[in-house]
Amino acid sequence: MHPPIRLPTDRTLFQQAWVVPNAEAAATRWSRLFDIGPFYVAEYTPERFTDVSYRGNPSHLSMRTAIAYAGDIQIEFIEPTMTGPNCYHDSVAPATEGFHHICFWTTDLAADIAHYVAAGCTVATQARVIKGPSFAYIDARAQCGCMVELLEYMAPIETLFHGWRDAAKTWQRDRDPLFIRR
Repeated sequence: MHPPIRLPTDRTLFQQAWVVPNAEAAATRWSRLFDIGPFYVAEYTPERFTDVSYRGNPSHLSMRTAIAYAGDIQIEFIEPTMTGPNCYHDSVAPATEGFHHICFWTTDLAADIAHYVAAGCTVATQARVIKGPSFAYIDARAQCGCMVELLEYMAPIETLFHGWRDAAKTWQRDRDPLFIRR
């Protein structure tokens, strides 16, 4: 007999994220204030995602992101580039900035979603990155004041993130580039 699955399947909080009107401007401000970098910048067009839903209905996603590490915590700035209702503007009004979510790995996305739904949360967005992980934004604002992102664990992505974390340890603002395009 197997022991029952423990939910959530991974309780490793590794990311804090803000929705911003300009990802690079936010990253520049944070770098100056907190002396963190480099920021890894990426553009995500709708073609990079599949199986996107918003509040249970087919949808699309597009955004620019800037990601850096402050110690072991990943800092992400998300600049939504899509129009219409979306999980980012559910909690942060367009053209403003504010805290959006915390992110956890998941080793069983369906089970973790069921765990949060049973706790009274709702699924705001669910999708898969083409040739990458599935993820979900859980609307837990009533329970903890923010969204919760569940990111399907994939060892290559964890290795990539650890490389970024390690690069931040030796990064120097006066010597190294602030932005690295991915």
